[in-house]
Amino acid sequence: MKVINIPASILKPGMMIYEDIYNYQGVLVLSKDTILDQWQIEKIHTNNLDKIKIRLAEDYGLYADEEDIQSVYKSEKVRAFKKIYTAKANEVTHIIKEIGKGSVVDVRSVCQISRHIIKEFNTVSDVINYLHLTRPMDDYTYTHSLNVSLISIIIAKWLGLSSEETDEIAISGLLHDIGKTKVPKGLLQKPGKLTNEEFNEIKKHTVLGYMMMDNVKDATINIKYSVLMHHEKIDGSGYPVGAYDEEIPLFPKIIAIADIYDAMTSDRTYRNRMCPFEVIRNFEMQSFGKLDTRVLSVFLKNIANSYINDYVELNTGEICEVVFINPNRVYQPIVRFGKDMIDLSCDNDNRFIKAIV
Repeated sequence: MKVINIPASILKPGMMIYEDIYNYQGVLVLSKDTILDQWQIEKIHTNNLDKIKIRLAEDYGLYADEEDIQSVYKSEKVRAFKKIYTAKANEVTHIIKEIGKGSVVDVRSVCQISRHIIKEFNTVSDVINYLHLTRPMDDYTYTHSLNVSLISIIIAKWLGLSSEETDEIAISGLLHDIGKTKVPKGLLQKPGKLTNEEFNEIKKHTVLGYMMMDNVKDATINIKYSVLMHHEKIDGSGYPVGAYDEEIPLFPKIIAIADIYDAMTSDRTYRNRMCPFEVIRNFEMQSFGKLDTRVLSVFLKNIANSYINDYVELNTGEICEVVFINPNRVYQPIVRFGKDMIDLSCDNDNRFIKAIV
């Protein structure tokens, strides 16, 4: 028999309790070896118990249908995050639209938006995890700008930047795509592949945004360069000017990574979002030599570490706990399934992480 400690949110009728379950007052809730039914599962939820040890036959894996998978984070915290996030997304929408109309906006008012969200959480890992749960499709340009700002703040902290620099990077993230307000919305939301002409039209948003920064009072050169150069690549293959490594300032290099990460982990009109570990794999396999090596290495290491102790679903349907990040293959951590440890970097069954639970 296997024993696995799972989130109470994915308990199912028919599972067997491994040990006596007590609530936080020490009162017995259910006895060991109880076969769960729906009423008993509700009893566990009523007592606010987060994780339960269940007993599985050796040949039985914990499999879950996608609709059954719920976050291990407490629902009240998720609701609190969404409330703050929605309010700030509305502020971002208002500010960007005002700048798009030609109104002058004070840069200090922009800075407060993402800073407020960051201050609500104990660790930067919390922000990463809650962002994963909050992925609205409406007004993607504006929510994407907020997400990029939050992720950029986190990268700045991982890099040890000063508080003043972190404030600048927060503003840079919020305004990096401001030029897209001048691009036809139908083009931005087009399902399927863009033609070369359409892509060239979208690429203009960097220069258009840079020109619009005249309407942002006290915007620094770091912020302006972030708007202009966040699509540049260190090998010279980016746009709008095809700059090389040292020609690209640090801020656009940070924004570029945050921009790609959020785009790939968000639902788009032409594809569903990707699992963060799949995105990390893509970064490792495709982005070294194009994105700044130092910034990317710090980002990948820390973003993967933020998921330690979280539950993930493998492509086989098994629900596992992330216990160790392999520094050589960040996207293939060691996970725990019951008492078994699975090193995904050398797994003969070719298992991989399909989703964060």
